[in-house]
Amino acid sequence: MAEGGTVDNKKSVITGEDCVLEKKDMALLIEVEDELHNMDKALELLTGHGHANGEFIKLDNVFEVIYRNSHTVYSGNPEEGQELLFQILMSRNLTPEQRSDILMSGKVCL
Repeated sequence: MAEGGTVDNKKSVITGEDCVLEKKDMALLIEVEDELHNMDKALELLTGHGHANGEFIKLDNVFEVIYRNSHTVYSGNPEEGQELLFQILMSRNLTPEQRSDILMSGKVCL
């Protein structure tokens, strides 16, 4: 990688180890998080345990990627910011694109 970063053909800027997600990529991750939530509810009905209680705990990494790539309003405040981020993710009355825009721009509106 060139010193100072490069820009690829998808307009994602890569600097060192950091990668800035585009809003459409964040929206895709939010869609995955929505499906994980649905799957978790089904697992709880079938087994009495969600994915976090079993061998699928690594699925929580999707949330971690969303968290780390959200605006510092959320990611820079471990307690209140993470709770607000979770509330925004659970606001399924909003589209994944709308939630992506809120999380990446720092707009705090619920």
